[in-house]
Formats: sequence, structure tokens, C-alpha cells
Amino acid sequence: MKHLISGLLMGCMAFLCSANAQNNPQLIIFLQHGRSMSEDFKRNALPEIQDYAQRENLSVKILDAREGAPAEVTYTPAIVFQNKNGQSVFQGRYRKVNQLEKFVANAKKAHAAEKADFQANTVVWNYGRATLAAPMTMMPLTGKVPDNFDQEAFSQKAYQALAEGMDYFKMGKIGNTTGPVRHFRMEFYPEKTKEGILLVQMKLYSQFDSSNPVFVSEIPSGGEWSDVGKVFKKAGNRLEKMLIAQISNWDNGDGFDNLSEQTPVKSWQDLGFSAKGIERENVLTSASE
Repeated sequence: MKHLISGLLMGCMAFLCSANAQNNPQLIIFLQHGRSMSEDFKRNALPEIQDYAQRENLSVKILDAREGAPAEVTYTPAIVFQNKNGQSVFQGRYRKVNQLEKFVANAKKAHAAEKADFQANTVVWNYGRATLAAPMTMMPLTGKVPDNFDQEAFSQKAYQALAEGMDYFKMGKIGNTTGPVRHFRMEFYPEKTKEGILLVQMKLYSQFDSSNPVFVSEIPSGGEWSDVGKVFKKAGNRLEKMLIAQISNWDNGDGFDNLSEQTPVKSWQDLGFSAKGIERENVLTSASE
């Protein structure tokens, strides 16, 4: 009887210690060791994050996502804040620890999911478990604008051609996914010259900085005004390549390593964390699905 009571007491203490550990705020970091962005993260972001976590009394746990990750973890590095209310996935540049600090401060107050509110004319790429979306904005035609020019019809034709010129991104539709969407904003600046040439300048913005573009075309895409579709197909393909290059960019922290669709899906409980999870959010999925 004494041994039974002792065993029960030890079990209760272990449960309480586990419960307290779940209630204590912590950072859960998912990596894929050996992949480029994860290795850059360990070299150039993790030490500063660990210093910050120590100052804020946050424990840090690092997991290999390839061994299994919750459905909402779709790429690495992925930083998740957890406290007694559940988990929140950090969306920001992993090299910008000040962004992480603001995220944690807000997450301590609430765990509201950010609603994705994308405009029409958005292209989408489902890249493994990750989803990327790129809203496109067509600026008014400048230069020698033809008489009776229809800007709306011109823009719609341009959007369609831009999407047709891309190899991976397709026109998207509103749908549901379990993870956050990574998005970039594409801007196009068309000009008609007096010689009858259509020139298209381009800018690409990260979701993490709406003021400073990550790419600006120094040389515009161009072609005959009579072949608007061909010009914009070329421009779409070109800017898509710049976007794909950006997700391998570790200089500013925009880059990430996608998780394979074959990665095991494990719940937070499977990984030893509390059952409370993240609210789902409305996002974009490919219209071709």
C-alpha cells in the first residue's frame, strides 16, 4: 500500500511538472539540419534569439521538422511561441530579432490568427507544404497613351498574360490551409513609347517590408505595342524568377526551406506540447487544384 501511494504521488508530481512546463512560455524552433536556411539560421540568428529568450525567461526547444511537425508548420526555420493559451507561428524575417520580440509581446496578449486578405489577380504556388501568394498590381499606362484607351481591359489582359508566363505560380482562389501563407507583392509599371514600344518596369516587395522593394528592374521588359500579351508573359516569367531567388535569400531573412509533402504530420500533443492550437486562417490555394 505504501509503495502504491508513493507511486501515485510521484506520478502526480511528474504530471504537475509537465503541466507547469507547458504553461511556461517558450519558443519552439523547427529546423531541417543541413539545409541552407536552417544552417544560416543557426549561425546568424539563433545566438541572438537565445540571448533574447534568456532575458525574457523563455525556454528554447529545437526540433527537426523532418521527423514530424504540426500541419501549420510548412517551412523552416519556423519559430513558434507557446504559453498556456496555445501556440502562435512567427511570421517575419528570422534575422530581425526585433520583429520576433514584437511578435512575442503581442502573442502573450492574444492568439488571434491573422486573416489573409488578398486582392484579386493574385498568383499562388503550393511549394511542398508551404503556400506562397503574390498579389499583382498594374499601374496606369504612361507615355504616349492611345486615344480611347481602356485601362481596365488592358490591365485584365496583362494579368492573364503575366500568370501564363509563370512556370510555378498560377492564378489563385480563396481557400483554407493549416499554415501561414508567405506572400510577396508584385507591381508593374507599363509605358508606351512614341516609337510604339511597350516597356514594363517591375518591383517586388516582401510581406515583411511594404516600403522597400527586394527587387527593382533596372532594365524593363519590352516588346511591340501590338503584342501586349507576349510582353507581359515575358515580364511575368522574369519577376517570378526574382521571387523564387528571394526565398533563397538569407541576407535579409526572407528565405526559407520548404517542408516536403511527405513530412509526417504530428500534433502538438504528439510532440509533447499542450493540445491548444492555432486558429486556422483564410488563405489562397491554387486554382488549378
